[in-house]
Amino acid sequence: MNIAGLAYYGTEIPFVDLFKLSGPWLTQCRPGRDPGCDEQRWPPGASAWNTFEQDALVLDAAGYPNSLPDPPRNGASGSRFTSVATLVPTGLSPSRPAGRFIVRYQGQGTLGYARGAVRNAALSGPGRDVVDVNGVGGEFWFELAILATDPGGNGDHIRNIRVVPEGGTCEGQPTAFCTDSMGCGEQRDCRPFEESDSIFDPRFLRNLAQFRAIRFMAYQNTNDSTAVGWTDRTAPESRTWASETGDGGPAEMIPALGNRLQADVWVNMPARADDGYVRQFAMLMRRKLDKDRKVYVEYSNEAWNDAFSAGRWMEAQALARWPDADESAYGKRLQWYGMRTAQMCDIWKEVWAEEGDRVVCVMGSQAANPWTARQALDCPLWQGGRGGSPCYRHHIQALAIAPYFGHYLGLPEHAATVKGWCSDPDGGLRRLFTEIFYGGELPGGPPGGALEEAKRQMQENKRLASEYGLDLVAYEGGQHLVGVGEAGADPAITALFVAANRDHRMGDAYLRHLEDWRAAGGGLYNLWNSAGPYSQWGSWGLLEYRDQPGAPKYDAVKAAMPRE
Repeated sequence: MNIAGLAYYGTEIPFVDLFKLSGPWLTQCRPGRDPGCDEQRWPPGASAWNTFEQDALVLDAAGYPNSLPDPPRNGASGSRFTSVATLVPTGLSPSRPAGRFIVRYQGQGTLGYARGAVRNAALSGPGRDVVDVNGVGGEFWFELAILATDPGGNGDHIRNIRVVPEGGTCEGQPTAFCTDSMGCGEQRDCRPFEESDSIFDPRFLRNLAQFRAIRFMAYQNTNDSTAVGWTDRTAPESRTWASETGDGGPAEMIPALGNRLQADVWVNMPARADDGYVRQFAMLMRRKLDKDRKVYVEYSNEAWNDAFSAGRWMEAQALARWPDADESAYGKRLQWYGMRTAQMCDIWKEVWAEEGDRVVCVMGSQAANPWTARQALDCPLWQGGRGGSPCYRHHIQALAIAPYFGHYLGLPEHAATVKGWCSDPDGGLRRLFTEIFYGGELPGGPPGGALEEAKRQMQENKRLASEYGLDLVAYEGGQHLVGVGEAGADPAITALFVAANRDHRMGDAYLRHLEDWRAAGGGLYNLWNSAGPYSQWGSWGLLEYRDQPGAPKYDAVKAAMPRE
């Protein structure tokens, strides 16, 4: 299973401490209270809610402001903001739109709350606020602001904020959520989150308990990571782990989750990571991961995909390295990717030494275009340099693809036809699923439909993997109903795709798809992804939110998994 990336607007909610998922600081002033805030002539896009003065913040090592500026007076120039705020997720949902949360903090100052959150003064005290939250406009996050900090100027600024929901975990049952000891059975106590040092929410663990491997690509912010050296990584003590440009959540949480779930882990090295970063990451995993667990290692993600900046960065490196080689720029990119994958695997195997059999190095490629795999696996440009041998002979053990099905249904050239289906009495679902299972509904669609197309890709890539002596694994996969261009902007097509993902027939499609994978000889299959909201940007989650009691895709996948 691929877990989701960390963001305040996510619905997976993996951590007990919700502040670790909070957004970036917003620099703010308060109209009607701060002199000049009402009369400001704001730069484009700026407002009292976000003055865009983040560069003026002086933060401590964990990311908390050491101080806040005083309001400008009498027309004096200076910072426009007087406070900072961030958005904090709640884990609430349409079925549970309200809840109570505990905010603990150290230091002197004043916190404020907005966007559906109200401080319960009767239950609050120094260093501990009780906050009641009601979802506002379907938003399941609230605003937490630092209105004043370190008023005495003695360095005791507000810091170490922790936000936890009511409830807790049953002692000795890490996947059991409770509201009181009555829900934990005889001789077990319900330990409140406020008093617990638990990292992972038991409801998050419950959803993943049956899965045998967890891929952390999105958690690591792999597609947008700018990390180069080990010091660029997110530290566990950082006030938020929801980084927009860093390397995502702390690496330490990866073996912690694998150990807790007794699952193997799949990690991705950032595209720009130097050898020192790779070595330190490998050392951390060897120290922290339980001895009976494996680690799958992948360099970056989808080097072939121009939608991600990492691939374009690789191409620039390749052009600089092999400027005169008789190969296209794209081909050079893929060979550079193969070279760096080989170098990364050499480092991991060296670090793990006699335990190297627990490390599985994978080479990613495009399922629909096996040429991308051959370029990276053979990497003839590097063979002429210091590599000395094809990339696939540098400890590469598996070829990884993403055998999605149904992507073509969202392409602009099919938008008119698919939109026409939406006028049917059932909104187009019958035709959509006929196309997925059998084909023939969409002119120009693949023979046999979406599932048959994915099956052919599995078989072709299995033959290719066997040719190189590699296993075939899936780094991602599942349905791929998302509109592109004209189709993505059409509300009717979006509604059809969302409805299809909520339909029991989608569960049947997953069962057939996974059986096709087994029949083709595929190994580990990482689905994309565990939980996330459905929208015009896709309906990727097996669940739409963490506390959803069940869903067609999630239920089907659980039924399809082999049991001991």
